[in-house]
Amino acid sequence: MTNTRCEQEDGCVRIRIACGDATNALTTAIIRDLATAVADAGRESRGMMLCGGEKFFCNGLDLDWALACSRAEIGEMFHELAHLVLALLESPLPVVAAIRGHAIGGGMAILLACDYRYAASGRVLIGKPEVLLGVPNPYYGDQLLRFVAGDHVASDLIYTGRLVRAEEGCALNLVHEVGPKAEIERMAWERLLFLRDLAPDAFAESKRMRLGKFCADLREQMPSRIARQVDIWHGDEAQARLRAGAERLRRRSGA
Repeated sequence: MTNTRCEQEDGCVRIRIACGDATNALTTAIIRDLATAVADAGRESRGMMLCGGEKFFCNGLDLDWALACSRAEIGEMFHELAHLVLALLESPLPVVAAIRGHAIGGGMAILLACDYRYAASGRVLIGKPEVLLGVPNPYYGDQLLRFVAGDHVASDLIYTGRLVRAEEGCALNLVHEVGPKAEIERMAWERLLFLRDLAPDAFAESKRMRLGKFCADLREQMPSRIARQVDIWHGDEAQARLRAGAERLRRRSGA
């Protein structure tokens, strides 16, 4: 798996998104690599921690890649990301995230699918700006944000597309704790080791009671919602806005 790095320690695994691009932007191949790492951790460890790079945990979808995809390929990508989110939510193991950089769009969905979420202080941004690109927040991302933060907070973030700093994200229940960048992964790892030592069946059943109905509802609605997402994605207005957004990102990166 060239897009992730996995390190075993203390009976747990640290899964790092490491795509070779500082933004850790998502493609179907990257999503699949991450899903494989999560599945392997479920068989081989007692807990997992997700982390990313210094500047970005994950900057969501790679727009240049996505704009070159066919309708079928885009649909496949949305299904793969949905399955990854569900794999994290339904894992009987404790899943902790530690972000030292931004978690945007699909990156935020991955973050919110974790049981505990830690974020570095300073200019670390979290948000779902899809509406500004002319497309809706994917169904699983929309519902997960509402489940975690409540409808009032989620609607504001989804409808405005605004990004919030980690400190505000903590106040909004998006993350559990904020700490110095140099310490945040250690803090998250200590939480994971505490969860590792709980009775596994008791933890797993507690997690199922919290998330079982939510995940069942996601699965029921997923096919039709993703089909509608793909329809909107390939509309003329969305394509124009997506291409403009990709151009802005290229200018910012100096590409």
